[in-house]
Parts: sequence; structure tokens; C-alpha cells
Amino acid sequence: MKNLDTNKIVEENFFTQHNKLENCTKPINEAHGVPNEYYIRPECFEMEGEHLFNKGWFAVGFVKDLPQPGSALPVNYFNNPLLIVRSKQDEKIRVFQNVCRHRGMILIEEPTILKGAIRCPYHSWCYKQTGEVV
Repeated sequence: MKNLDTNKIVEENFFTQHNKLENCTKPINEAHGVPNEYYIRPECFEMEGEHLFNKGWFAVGFVKDLPQPGSALPVNYFNNPLLIVRSKQDEKIRVFQNVCRHRGMILIEEPTILKGAIRCPYHSWCYKQTGEVV
């Protein structure tokens, strides 16, 4: 007898029924709001991230979050660790993946003011504030 994965069936049924959100786009006298599940289900959050927010440019911070040259702000955008840096060299703001190229270690855990290079805490790989490996 075949073993059924009921969680998978429920999940597939949920996305089949609500994938296009047709009820939200109908004329106002026929429309319904977004299904309640969309506000609480992790699968919906992941689906939005994949289909809506990872398709182009997006804001991850504000200039005021990087008040001085050397400011570094780690952010998490849909499970992507990012690092926003205002470089001391040219004061430009850049966004990088907040992981070391060598072993994938998170480079900076908390907002900080960088004194020099960004150093990986695992094997001490170093990066300039402009992103290049030193």
C-alpha cells in the first residue's frame, strides 16, 4: 500500500486553490480579501519571497542606517544574509552577501563601525570595505 504524505497533499491543495488569488482581483462587489492563511503560513512567506521580492531591485535599508563612513549593517532578506557598508575609502554605500567566500561563515553579526577590513571570524579571510578580497 502506498504511503501518502498528507502534509504535501494539503500544501499542494492550498497553493492550487489560492495561487492566483483570483478573488482579490474581481470587481469590488464580488472581491474577497486575501485568505487568512497568507498572513500566518511560512509557505506563503517563502512563496512571496520567491515570486515577488526576489525578481528585481528592492530596498534593504536607509542612508540614515549608515551614519558615517565605515558603518556596516547586517540584514536578512528572505533568508539571504546581506551586509550594507558605507565605505571609508569613497563613502559609497554597497550591499554584499554577508558570508565569507571561503567557508560561508557570517562575516558581521551586529551593526558596527569598521576600523579597517572586514575579517571572517573563521579563517581570517579579509575583505576591503569595497568588497574585494585583501
